[in-house]
Amino acid sequence: MPYKLSEIDTHHLASLQDVGRAVGVLRRQAKLSQTALGLAAGLSRMPVYRLEAGQDISLRSFLALLQALKLQLALRPGPTEPLRAADLKAAFAHLHVEDDAP
Repeated sequence: MPYKLSEIDTHHLASLQDVGRAVGVLRRQAKLSQTALGLAAGLSRMPVYRLEAGQDISLRSFLALLQALKLQLALRPGPTEPLRAADLKAAFAHLHVEDDAP
């Protein structure tokens, strides 16, 4: 089922993976391949692939991709409550490696 922009929680894009997933949804909604989006942004397919895979790309490339999707970046103040240990654990869970020790 395709997502509408209003259904993507853009207030909680806290990681590269979150941003990449949102861009992928919007790209597919626009019926563009990764190659077509890259070309529309004046780039190759690789920055689109890297972003959607949750990998780092340059800010210049990111802004070009947003422009090609007819989107703009908006900055808003973040939450005012202090970070909790559980928030940090969730944000960095993808980096956790289990010890091999018994």
